Amino acid sequence: MNFKLLSLITLSAAILTGCNSGGGSNNDDSTPPTVPEEDVITQIRIESKYYPTGFEQSLQDNMDYFIDGVGVSTSAHIPFDHVLVNDGEITPSTYTNISTIALYINVLIQMVEFGDEAAITRLSTVLSTLENAPKWNGLFYWLYQIEGDALTIDDSAIASAVDNGIMSFTLAGLYGALNNHTDERLNQLSLRAEALLNEQVTGWSVLYDPIQGYLRAGWDKNAFAYLPYYLDRKANESRLATLWAVMVTNGQVPSTAFTDMTLVRGEVSNAGLSVTPMLTWDGSYFQATLPALWLDESSLMPSYEMVEEFTQVHLQYADEHNIPFVSASSTIDDGYAAFGLESVSESHRKYSNSIETGTTGTPHALALYYMLSPTDAIQRLNQLILTYPQIETSAGWADAIDSSGQVSSKVIGLDQGMFVGAFFADSVREHVAAYIDFKGQTSTLQTLYSTFVADEIL
Repeated sequence: MNFKLLSLITLSAAILTGCNSGGGSNNDDSTPPTVPEEDVITQIRIESKYYPTGFEQSLQDNMDYFIDGVGVSTSAHIPFDHVLVNDGEITPSTYTNISTIALYINVLIQMVEFGDEAAITRLSTVLSTLENAPKWNGLFYWLYQIEGDALTIDDSAIASAVDNGIMSFTLAGLYGALNNHTDERLNQLSLRAEALLNEQVTGWSVLYDPIQGYLRAGWDKNAFAYLPYYLDRKANESRLATLWAVMVTNGQVPSTAFTDMTLVRGEVSNAGLSVTPMLTWDGSYFQATLPALWLDESSLMPSYEMVEEFTQVHLQYADEHNIPFVSASSTIDDGYAAFGLESVSESHRKYSNSIETGTTGTPHALALYYMLSPTDAIQRLNQLILTYPQIETSAGWADAIDSSGQVSSKVIGLDQGMFVGAFFADSVREHVAAYIDFKGQTSTLQTLYSTFVADEIL
């Protein structure tokens, strides 16, 4: 695709989690994993082919979030949800989330493929932590407290469908990368990942509501009930969850749970730009592009033009306000907001709902753009750090910057995982595809994506 080269240029706050009487956690009283003393990661190394020319150090700086003691707990060896960086001092959160752990696993797999022995040990530790973590019908909770070397939950815990979809595709990629490896240690890691996936089948099955015809968004431990909304939009990042559930439940979640999901496009005309992008719920950039970290959607969708045009709208807005792309991110005062653009928001355009808007951008969304237009993305990222050097912290780039150059002190693990994951997405996709093919689900996935066409144009 050819975009005009312009100067500089948590999942959403109401994260698509899950909902009914399916029962409580089946292993809340878990035994914490034993962390070997030698399990220490002091540097992140992946294959040199993933470092774009002229952006090598900046990519490394952001990848270094996943060094122990920076964005990763030295006791639990799990990434923090976020850290705050003030005057070089890093203050971590006391909790993590399952999607951040998934993206950390993707980094560890790349380190293993580079030949890093420490990453093999760490992958084993992370799998032990996941095996022992409290779950609901095999599905992980969204947020976990980090207590020593263990993950715990409280009564407010939610088992989120969308976040489990991210973890499931990640574990599939782990299997695809390491199964039948000549190193038996790696083969065993793949089998442990598959065991976790197999344990989730019941959870995926009971999330399906045959009356509504969709997956429920998740399970609320405190209410002992399903969340009262559904995964019913193809354009959102939550599509990963439904795709996975259809492929792994042997018909208990029918294909219609995905094919009947709504997809809306909308005409946009502004300052010479005339396009018909798909509309995500909030108009947030990651909602359209996050699934491409695991799946080659440009090949799977009948036409990727609707995503490219969604990107063009974001490009124009970014250049107008001299910011990176707009997406759910930190605010400059270290809050969190599901930032989006009204012009590409179904919620706003079709239902006249208010969404979070403004002139705050986030570097990780610009990094996701690398999957669509590598050359332009690198030029924009380099211009960003050149114009606003204050975005650089000792834990990676600040999560948010506004049009006046103010930056957050928050660096979010999920967003760092998306940032760096965009640069080795081709590798992850290959591993995921291998697992899906091994399970005989390639044609199922292709058939599901053949319905990725607009039901309505606004």
